[in-house]
Amino acid sequence: MNELKKGNLEKGIIIATIVVITMFAVAMFFVPQTTVESISFLFDHMISFLGPLFQVVFFATFIYAIYLGIGKYGNIKLGDVKPSYSMFSYVSMMLLASLASAALYWSFTEWAYYYQAPGLGMVPFSSEAMEASLGYQFFHWGMTNQSVYAVMGIAIAYAVYVKKVGSFQTSVTCCAMLGEKVKPGKKKWIGKIIDFCAVFAILGGISSSLGLAVPLATAGIRKMTGLEVTPLMQIGVLVVITAVYTIMSYVGIERGMKLVSNTTTIICVLFLLYVFLVGPTSFILKNVVNSFGYMLQNIQRMSLFTDPIQNSGFPETWTIYFEAFYLNYVAMMGIFIAKISKGRTIREVTIATILGISVGGWILFGINGSYSIKMSLDHTLNVVALVNSGVGEVAIYNILDTLPLGKYFLPIVMLILIVGFVAPSLDSASLALAETVTKKEKPKRGIRLFWCILLAVIPMTIILTGSDFTAIKELSIIISAPFLLILCGIEIGLAKWLRNDWKQNKKF
Repeated sequence: MNELKKGNLEKGIIIATIVVITMFAVAMFFVPQTTVESISFLFDHMISFLGPLFQVVFFATFIYAIYLGIGKYGNIKLGDVKPSYSMFSYVSMMLLASLASAALYWSFTEWAYYYQAPGLGMVPFSSEAMEASLGYQFFHWGMTNQSVYAVMGIAIAYAVYVKKVGSFQTSVTCCAMLGEKVKPGKKKWIGKIIDFCAVFAILGGISSSLGLAVPLATAGIRKMTGLEVTPLMQIGVLVVITAVYTIMSYVGIERGMKLVSNTTTIICVLFLLYVFLVGPTSFILKNVVNSFGYMLQNIQRMSLFTDPIQNSGFPETWTIYFEAFYLNYVAMMGIFIAKISKGRTIREVTIATILGISVGGWILFGINGSYSIKMSLDHTLNVVALVNSGVGEVAIYNILDTLPLGKYFLPIVMLILIVGFVAPSLDSASLALAETVTKKEKPKRGIRLFWCILLAVIPMTIILTGSDFTAIKELSIIISAPFLLILCGIEIGLAKWLRNDWKQNKKF
């Protein structure tokens, strides 16, 4: 309230966000079917119409990001100080903020979808589809999509630390690139629209992440205790997760996120090492190497595959959907990466984002996915049937159950990892939201705590009303679609800044 009285907050954006969320909640409560159908209609048409444009922009961004990393601008330093974090902590925080709980959820089972409905014109349930399944997962969670985070993070960091724009707001960076000096309270309407899209996209994307984390956690509790999953149990899990990331936000990045991210990364590495050594080690290693080779060999084809002849719907269902969902996080990750990258070079940011996050994901998906594939090939567990049953979280614990200590100990580890993965993502979201609505200076702690609470209120409302998380996820993606244009504009603006400053022999 003090910040509102001082005029230091984007009051209109906060009010507009709360109004839209309230309208959505009311619509889902009174006319849920009509609301879901309307949102799905708009979402399907947007994906179908803009899909090829998404693919072209993302592939072009990938090439652009590589150029930033290996080109002459790579040694430009983003701030004349030493980095605040070790490379391990730096990559760990970005990795967990980016992947969140979705990575754990899909690491065991996503291959099954590609196996029964593959891309690139492959025959379903064929050996080729099986060999390509993990490679496609590497692609969707890998370098081309992570490159949008790299470019956005570098652009905002360059704006703040080199051009001295004075704010981490995405809109301020955009306006500065257009040559407009933004004064507090004087931002043009286009800037406010950019900020609103950023806020709602983050809220929707994070709510969707919690929509995976909560059922995954409650399925683990049910597996160990035999208790039925109830809304009360779901809310209890949500409260625990909220408490963790709220405390993280309160104590700050250094003592909060860094500690949780480092600890979670170490636990995850030990968990994966256990699965790798106890499971079919040779098969896992062969399958990971083979899948990585498949992805590298076909990355251009996968990126631009639109399937105009067979029209199977695979690009829209997977590739374009992933790209649209990454746009949900691009403002959040851009602000967060910029925030923790002070003192890093453009090359370091590029490598840490594109390779650091991707490699972490490949190891996670490679080991868990390969083990799951082997269980399916050996007919130990019908993973495809479990996935098709609509309870993917149950399939994950059934897969773990085939491992030694898989009945009780590994589910406990999984619960710890769920909290450890999702909390840094939510903490970075609260940071990005606070930065987006704060006009000047560093966001106050109370502003971050406000967003921490609101991030929990949305999924709690969905749980209490018995609604589906799909609607809020699709609505947030629809609203975030303008970031496709914003991303293109930022890439052009950053290129101009770098070229002009280089010509002027500016000291970086």
